[in-house]
Amino acid sequence: MVAEDKFLGYIPTPHPVMPSPTLDDIRAMVALHGAEETALRLQLREDKIVAEKQDPYRHGYEPSHWGVADELLTKHRDVLIMGGNRAGKTEWAAKRAVNLLVAKPESRVWCLHTTNQSSIQMQQPIIWKYLPPEYKAARKTKITNVSYTQKNGFSENTFVLPNKSQCFFMNYAQDKKVIEGGECDLIWCDELVPLDWIETLRYRLVTRNGLLIVTFTPVTGFTPVVKEYVSGCKFIKARKAELLPHKVNVQGLPMGTMPYTAKAHGRHSGICWFHSDLNPYSDWKVMKRALEGRGDYELKIRAYGWADSLTGSQFPKFSEANVIAPDKIPTTDVTNYMVVDPAGARNWFMLWLRVDGLGRKYVYREWPDMMVGEWTLPGEKKDGKMGIGQKNGAGRGTSDYKQLIRDFEGKEKIFARYIDPRAGATQAAGREGGTSMIDLLGDDSTGSDGMWFEPAAGVRIDEGVGLINDWLSWDQNRPRTIENEPNLYVSSACENLIYSLREWTGEDGDKGASKDPIDCLRYIAVMNPAHHSTQSFAAVGGGSY
Repeated sequence: MVAEDKFLGYIPTPHPVMPSPTLDDIRAMVALHGAEETALRLQLREDKIVAEKQDPYRHGYEPSHWGVADELLTKHRDVLIMGGNRAGKTEWAAKRAVNLLVAKPESRVWCLHTTNQSSIQMQQPIIWKYLPPEYKAARKTKITNVSYTQKNGFSENTFVLPNKSQCFFMNYAQDKKVIEGGECDLIWCDELVPLDWIETLRYRLVTRNGLLIVTFTPVTGFTPVVKEYVSGCKFIKARKAELLPHKVNVQGLPMGTMPYTAKAHGRHSGICWFHSDLNPYSDWKVMKRALEGRGDYELKIRAYGWADSLTGSQFPKFSEANVIAPDKIPTTDVTNYMVVDPAGARNWFMLWLRVDGLGRKYVYREWPDMMVGEWTLPGEKKDGKMGIGQKNGAGRGTSDYKQLIRDFEGKEKIFARYIDPRAGATQAAGREGGTSMIDLLGDDSTGSDGMWFEPAAGVRIDEGVGLINDWLSWDQNRPRTIENEPNLYVSSACENLIYSLREWTGEDGDKGASKDPIDCLRYIAVMNPAHHSTQSFAAVGGGSY
């Protein structure tokens, strides 16, 4: 009998990560290491599988995308995990909650789900799964209290570990007063958390510098919570999408990819998408069969955790291709323009645009910028909500704004300045009675030079939007060349304008929070800004008639 024959009756336990060795594999191992060493290695594999089931806290396998989410959690105290079906987001969040409870004595963790029954069915069993075995079997003392049944979950929806760490289970069907007060080291919200709950829960983390984890599959689409995190986000990484290989699936990402990680706009929050094919414990082949024939919208949700906004921006072709580093914007042989959209009690919004010899437009400055604050933040309304940039330092007079503009421009030559035609012509109270905003800005009686603004053409909003879309239009399926490229570029420093170009829908009308930056760009667009060289207006002699 040859040595490998004694393994003929061995049937390896299947495992999604550790491949089952075939008889040929075993024979090769015997030839290389000998029968005794081979038997030891096979037994170690079996022991590892048993240990994983008995103590997943210490011996459970962690897929690579868990490490990506962990990295986000070290950079941000607030992380959204959007997942496809069976992507493992709940497993990751539960284990991270248990990690904290075990590692940090006297820690406080809140776990929230849709209802008490859904908490018992979906959230509490995963927390129980990852508790170390010695805690599951710990005797009840004046401190320790860990009591769990499959039927009722944790006794009184809480448990206390020997190190005085305590976990509480709550649900969104409760009165929101249950989350008022209290201090937490970690809060985990799973599935369909209301936006107003998230806003309240963030304050429960301030004292302890705690972590907020939100996990769910967006089966209901582009919810307010999705918008809170995803609107205007900056994509960091993308992954190839096997089910959506031949199109631009998300504006700003390469063809055939779906988002993987991102940073939220206006908030120190991270986002990670757990794609279903990343979870080795879920059969990806079965998932693909289940999704056969489904539309792109559902594929994005079910397989990649991405929900498209059905409303859509007014500028669908605006993407990262239109965003340019400030130092890449030309500074010589260019023509500069400036535009302002005045407001009453709010800050005025202003843009500076430059045209080069090829007619390409570059927005190279905005105010307020991010140093002042976000002009718009994601909110319940289609076009967001007012950000701090609209009010921070507001209340300036026309002389203050002229000085602010001069401080920014220095020795820059501005070919023309434009202003909202309605606000510019509106009568305002000057020192000598009523006069227009344009007259006040052009007034030089105070000893400083006046600043002349021309009212932009008063065309309909959709006409200005159409002109901007013309500037953005180019064939993205062909190589980018001088003949085939966008006609509009925006400095990456102009984050408020970038957000508005991505998110403004126009559905909130004149009161839309992200409308002012778009208005400024419209006012310039309708005035057809062009490049004017030093010879454009030079006198030409000779000739007569």
